[in-house]
Amino acid sequence: MRNAFLIARQEFVKYVTRRGFFISILMFPLWVMFVVLLPQWTGGAPQRVFTIVDHAAGYREAILDALAREDSGRELGALAAYANANVDMSAVRHAAPQIARMLAMPQASQSISAFRTFGGSRAVLSELARFMKSAARPFHAPSPRFIYVTPPPELERISSEQFGAATRRYLDSGRLFAVALIPKDFGRNGRQTVQYFARDLSDGDLPDFISTALDDALHRKVLKRLAPELVDSDALASTATIEAHNPTKASTQSSHDDSLQKIVPVALAVILFIVSVMNSSVLLQGVVEEKSTRMIEVLLSCATPRQITSGKLVGVIAVALITIVIWSLAVFGLMALADARTVTLVFAALRSVATVETLPLLLVYFFCGLLIYGSVFLAIGSMANSLADAQSLLGPSMLVLMLPNLLISSIMRDPNGELATIISWVPFYTPFFMMLRIASHPPVIEVWGTTLLALATTALLIWWMGRIFANHVLTTERPPSFGGLVRRGVRLATGRANLPRSAQK
Repeated sequence: MRNAFLIARQEFVKYVTRRGFFISILMFPLWVMFVVLLPQWTGGAPQRVFTIVDHAAGYREAILDALAREDSGRELGALAAYANANVDMSAVRHAAPQIARMLAMPQASQSISAFRTFGGSRAVLSELARFMKSAARPFHAPSPRFIYVTPPPELERISSEQFGAATRRYLDSGRLFAVALIPKDFGRNGRQTVQYFARDLSDGDLPDFISTALDDALHRKVLKRLAPELVDSDALASTATIEAHNPTKASTQSSHDDSLQKIVPVALAVILFIVSVMNSSVLLQGVVEEKSTRMIEVLLSCATPRQITSGKLVGVIAVALITIVIWSLAVFGLMALADARTVTLVFAALRSVATVETLPLLLVYFFCGLLIYGSVFLAIGSMANSLADAQSLLGPSMLVLMLPNLLISSIMRDPNGELATIISWVPFYTPFFMMLRIASHPPVIEVWGTTLLALATTALLIWWMGRIFANHVLTTERPPSFGGLVRRGVRLATGRANLPRSAQK
């Protein structure tokens, strides 16, 4: 036990004093900062500049009105999020109930209409100024997704047959992202086709927006003919609002908090993968270096193969935990600088996910995942005589390890569905996928069954890879093929393969 502890301490010190460790510690927070903050700094989604040539007359105004409503809706949504973080909303509900109603349901059509009538964000912020918190930050309105410009006179005059060729010059120059041509007979005799010209037809946001606006214009045109008194009625602007409740959780929990609870397990699972692969790769490299410098022979003269493997795995776990702690502090610091409310929400989500029932399971899955990946990389390192040999085995192993990341979106779409259930019982992937599913409350039998499976798989792999380590760490032959590795493992598991005498100490 003492030898294993000494080896673990030596591995820990060796890894944390390397320059690569400090570089990786710094890179992850910077990566998170760029992924999260860079889209905000650059305005998020790209703006699409477009124009409309309306030969049918009247439909351009309908699209522009829909565009104004969308901009107001996005502005009201951003203002509602801003008010929740920077304004005393209880005082607003008492003193300005109309504004409070708008901010409480920013997606409702009635709220958007009231917001536009009230005068937009400038007027609302003026009213909210007396309710601002002491540390309130300035409000930044979101940039519009689509920007309409007046069509060039050339496009207004040209015929429909030559329109496509005429738009090419404007699209190639980048002045316009898209041009929509509404033909003269649009909306008559069942003709409801609009021509849309763009260089990037894979971007469907703008054509979807134009289509929705024209659908509403056609419906209003029919309604005006059949019931003209209802065209300007407020009833047409009415929308249903969903008030979501989850009776299994606190009544004060919002849908945003519930979304964070889905994100937290995903973040933990991804961090497990990154930390496991990063530190296990260093473990593999360390074993290869010890073999090439014959340092492994010195270690074997002082400790048994099992003590060496145990110490190395414990050292990797210690490095992984230190890495996670430093990353967490750095990410929380960045979130506090960006928006202090985000830290509060993340802590609330962590408390909700890491309950008395789930926290022990999360820890079990996390440590099982670390030990499984570490055992595999340790065995690969013991079989390789050089980094080139290690790469020949590491490539197929990484393809296997990467599979869970490709299935994250499918699993989170239905965490308790058939695919998630089946793949959770694949021993090698059990820790990763059960961390993803734990917040969705899978059946109890699956939770305990997969927990036992993860523990059994971890114990078996540590024992199996320990035997492989002992059998190959002193050899200088080329690493075995995958089939040979499996056959060797079966022979070792059944006791039909003898270890070298030097490894039996």
